[in-house]
Amino acid sequence: MHQALVTAEAVHHCAGLLDAAERERAGLLAERAAARFIVARGLLRSVLSARLGVPPEDVALAARCPGCGTSGHGPVRLAGDDAAGWTLSVAHSGSLVAVTVGHESGPLGVDVETAERTADIGELAPRLFGPQQTSRFARLAAPVRRAALLRAWTSAESYAKATGTGLGHALVRVGARLDAAGRVTVAGPEELAGWSVRAVPARAPGYAAAVTVRHGTRVHTHASTDLTAGPPAG
Repeated sequence: MHQALVTAEAVHHCAGLLDAAERERAGLLAERAAARFIVARGLLRSVLSARLGVPPEDVALAARCPGCGTSGHGPVRLAGDDAAGWTLSVAHSGSLVAVTVGHESGPLGVDVETAERTADIGELAPRLFGPQQTSRFARLAAPVRRAALLRAWTSAESYAKATGTGLGHALVRVGARLDAAGRVTVAGPEELAGWSVRAVPARAPGYAAAVTVRHGTRVHTHASTDLTAGPPAG
């Protein structure tokens, strides 16, 4: 898993790595959303560049919306002759983007979330933790509540992406459990039909991150990537 901060320098660097369709899509987005999109695609291209041994701008990517069937938006995938066996997942929130790339490891999903959204997510606390844990959640100090919400939310989002299930089902399926100290655990692989949901360190304060992979798949986390220094290794 690779992460990068959305900075003016990163946006400038990554814009030069995008293809024409990606630049067109970025031009249709609001400024902040466009910056996240540009850095996310640039980071993904840089990671795949190192793995495939081709320049970032030559990595063939495609996206198609599973809902409307239109190309250009929706989950991104590797295209072309090198596509077989590769699975990708991209997430962005606030000023942080993350990508996870796997080869011959099956589907995977990544999610990151900023504490700026805890007010919105907080309304879903009964669904995240179940009605029986609502009073325990309410007794936690505010910073602990925020961390617990982000941990449970990113777990459900990453699981939904990996499995292709709806978020509503994922919220229930991951079975987030809250102890008296505010620590969050989620259902194990046996309960999740072989899926493993893992919290990973977010590379910015106030953020949370999670990855879902097939049980037994190794997850390598990398330090925050300086995209202006060239493609990350590995």
